[in-house]
Amino acid sequence: MKKLFFFTATFFLSAGMSLSAQNAVISKLDFSIMISTDVEFWDDDSELFKYENADKKTTSVRTVDTLFSYAQDVIEKRLNIDLDKKTVAQDSKMNGIGKLTGFPNEKIKNAVASGKYDKYLDMNIQILSGGSTTTSDGPFSKKKQKVDMIVEVTVYDKNGKETAHYKKRTRMDEVKQSSSLFGFSDEIALTGNEVFALFVDALDNALGKVTR
Repeated sequence: MKKLFFFTATFFLSAGMSLSAQNAVISKLDFSIMISTDVEFWDDDSELFKYENADKKTTSVRTVDTLFSYAQDVIEKRLNIDLDKKTVAQDSKMNGIGKLTGFPNEKIKNAVASGKYDKYLDMNIQILSGGSTTTSDGPFSKKKQKVDMIVEVTVYDKNGKETAHYKKRTRMDEVKQSSSLFGFSDEIALTGNEVFALFVDALDNALGKVTR
């Protein structure tokens, strides 16, 4: 009987903890990519995440939508919050300096003023160079460039006070390459699937360490 009582008490305690998860929202998402003249990190081809559907047909969705949807699911579970899921505006796009423009793009102070949630999150994703090496042979040169991603998540309470800060820089194992001949460069872009694979690791690494 004691064992049954302990099990029952534990079950309801766990359920109570789940039900008491604070409601939250990612009110601001910044996604920027360092502009590089040697390796394109983002273009019309690489901004699509491709997958095989139930009918075994290859289809695609915007990589930024895939990233944000995945991020919200992971963050909700890891931070034990009840996250109000949002979507990136369909007219969002990369501007000339490599930054995503569009929704969600609400300043924390404005989000807090609404009083709708217990927690507000600000998320920042950056893709940048992790260093490179160049070899030359006459007019031909070859460049190997590593790719890094920084994921940063800042959590604020209902009063706008910062309560947690998660940030980590992660390096992609695969090295991207570009080559040039007589000044004409053959650039290689990250595919949408490569961007997503890097993000999965980067988000996991970021949430594993808290900085204040």
